Amino acid sequence: MGMQAAGQVASHQAEAGAARGRNNAKMKNWHRQNKEYEVEANLENVKYLSDVQEQEGDQDRTYQAMMDQWSDTDFQLKQLFATNDFEIEQAIVDMHEKSYAGTQTGATAARLAGKSAMESGRKKAKAIHSKMMASVDAERQKDRSWRAGKNDSHKIFMDVAFAPVHGFRPAAPALEAGPSKASLILGLADTGMKGAMAFGKNTAKDVHGKQKPWYDRETA
Repeated sequence: MGMQAAGQVASHQAEAGAARGRNNAKMKNWHRQNKEYEVEANLENVKYLSDVQEQEGDQDRTYQAMMDQWSDTDFQLKQLFATNDFEIEQAIVDMHEKSYAGTQTGATAARLAGKSAMESGRKKAKAIHSKMMASVDAERQKDRSWRAGKNDSHKIFMDVAFAPVHGFRPAAPALEAGPSKASLILGLADTGMKGAMAFGKNTAKDVHGKQKPWYDRETA
């Protein structure tokens, strides 16, 4: 009976130890997963902050590129205006040089002066028209440059518009409860009962030849 009881205790302890070992392995694995989660989350956060700083530099460069484009457009417009102004001035000079009002009289002088004025007027009108069209084209170029810069700025911003979402941490594992002590106690009690009954069968008979019960063996 003692050997059987000792075997039951040893078996219970072995099962409990195995359950503890499996639970410890699960907890160590869970702890490792949480460490990996934290490392990856920190790396993503660092990368995001770096991207945000880089985005600020890209925004500045995009704005500066647009301003440079505007400056180039304004410079080209001024160059064209200067050329047109020179053409207007030259047209006025040519009108006076071709005017024969000082040497001719009457209808001839009037005709020559009118012809020279008309020719000068056409040159001046052409130069003024060129200036007007150049101004309109410059505004269109600036608008295109502004829209392109705005689109680039929006794309750059959207790259860092949302901070990284790391998701849920690894869930804690379900642990084993291990063998119940109640089953051990019931098993030991059953073993004890069976041992007592077996012991009772091995007691001596009374004077009448009857087998005395195991609980009354001391009075035999």
